[in-house]
Amino acid sequence: MTVPRAEAVGIDVGATKIAAVRITADGTVAARARCATPRRTAQELVAAVAALVARVRGERAAAVGVGLPGMVDARTGALAFAPGLHFARAPLREPIADAVGLPVVTDNDANAAAWAEYRLGAGRGHEDVVLVTLGTGLGCGVIVGGRLLHGAHGFAAEASHLIVEPGGPLCECGNRGCWGEAASGAAIGRRGLREAAARPASPLARLIGGERAGAGEAVTAAARGGDGQALEIMDRVGTLTGVGLAALANVFDPAVVVVGGGPVAAGDLLLAPARAEFARRLYAPGDRPPVPVLAARFAADAGAVGAALLALDRAR
Repeated sequence: MTVPRAEAVGIDVGATKIAAVRITADGTVAARARCATPRRTAQELVAAVAALVARVRGERAAAVGVGLPGMVDARTGALAFAPGLHFARAPLREPIADAVGLPVVTDNDANAAAWAEYRLGAGRGHEDVVLVTLGTGLGCGVIVGGRLLHGAHGFAAEASHLIVEPGGPLCECGNRGCWGEAASGAAIGRRGLREAAARPASPLARLIGGERAGAGEAVTAAARGGDGQALEIMDRVGTLTGVGLAALANVFDPAVVVVGGGPVAAGDLLLAPARAEFARRLYAPGDRPPVPVLAARFAADAGAVGAALLALDRAR
């Protein structure tokens, strides 16, 4: 008897780890696994992804979706560029499909997260959605008319390099004040470290302890406890988040804007100033329907679940 296939595997390739899930048709996570990200060669990455698929696929998986941390060619599925990996212009879709024996969809990881929120998360019920994720960097995915916006080559929605803080911190791209450098999750930690260095006797400096790892979480915890320095950092990052969100809303006219990533766990410490700045900068707010800025439903699973949903939807 043939078992009907109504599940898919989703892979979220990050700079340090690869997460895998198997989801049912309604988005329920039925299995999960993870491993460290091999960053030297595409062949090692393909092998690692194939091994994770084998661990979680079960008997009903119909397809595999892979979210990649960079610019993914929409036509070929190849990884054109990824800042966290030591290779580029690498074909991945066909090699992974050959290794796992299932149809494979590849896309940018933020696009995958946006699809998860559009299909089953905070954007559900809307056909036009903007998602921004705040993490090590800043990712963005845009849904227009129920379709992911890919652009001519698949490289659309790289919003991380919008300038939101002219003269601000230097970005790896060579410009100053890029959104991803000024207001990502990692930016909270960087700002905390600068404040700690400037005032080494402060409670925030003692909490951070000069350690780069975990600095962002330390700032968030200090802000929850009422620390003035930490509250100023969260307010500044939230405000700059709102600057970028308003720019995207003015361009794409979404029904809803969704913000995801680890810092969203801080709640109104981040989202209140973001919403306030968004409202100040949104064009003609009194002459358009309200555009809510919502916290994402999916947390760490967003990229993997979204990739699986993309694969499942295309397999159908």
